[in-house]
This record gives sequence, C-alpha cells and structure tokens, in this order.
Amino acid sequence: MQAATPILKIMTRKPETVKPTDTMEEVRQIFERRGFHHIPVVDNGKLAGLVSYSDYLQLIRTIFDNNQEVRLNEKILHATLVKDVMTQSVLCLSHEDTVETALRIFKTNQFHSLPVVDDQNRLVGIITTYDLMKVLEKVFVEHADSVENPP
Repeated sequence: MQAATPILKIMTRKPETVKPTDTMEEVRQIFERRGFHHIPVVDNGKLAGLVSYSDYLQLIRTIFDNNQEVRLNEKILHATLVKDVMTQSVLCLSHEDTVETALRIFKTNQFHSLPVVDDQNRLVGIITTYDLMKVLEKVFVEHADSVENPP
C-alpha cells in the first residue's frame, strides 16, 4: 500500500444513509443495529450532511436530562428530524483523492470520517479512521514479513 493509493481502494462503498426528513429514532436504530458512528445524509442523491454518534448523544443528553416521562422523551426522539441535528457543512474527499490526503485531513482536523463524493456531489463512499487503521495494520504486517523473510 502506497501513500498515493486512491481512497477508492479502501473506502466503504455504498454506506448506509439517511434522509434529512428521517427521524433521529431511525438514526438511533442504525447506530444500535450496525455499530456505525457516522451516517451520511443524502437528499435527492446528493450529500446534504453527516450525522454522527456525537450529534445523537448530544440530543439524547438534552432530552433525557429533562426528567420528563420516558414516553415523552421517546416521542421527542421520534419527532426530531435528521436535518435539525446533522452537520451540514461537511468536508469531503473526492473519489480521486489519495490515502495520504485522507491522513492529512484527519490529522489536521481531528475528524473521524469523511464522505467521498463524485464531481456532482453524489455520495460514493465514506472513509473513517478505522479504515485507515486497517490499512496501517496491513502495511505493518507486510513490512514485518519482509524483514523476517528477506528476498
């Protein structure tokens, strides 16, 4: 694996998405069922934003710290729309960017995920710090093998 490797080779293609008009209850179900920490928000085929597990937790703290009845809090979760919680201005990668570019953006901005879009801002994938850790693990294993078993 090289620093110039296109992120297309390591990104998650066709990530699970939500619409701006979906509820935060639907987001909660995805987080719980799939274990994701970032869900791209797509509107009419184009990236509209990103909802993170941190966004969800902030909402949960707000409504559940209210000492209201649990049923009322659940209703609020069902009534809150993704568009009211999501981050709208999201830094994205182009499908032509490299692993090195992703690493530099993650390091500089302390992000944990970056949507990958095409020239029309259509979502083509997502890359996370976990994806990069898998790449680094592979590089380390390959390096260790070459040191232990020289040609």
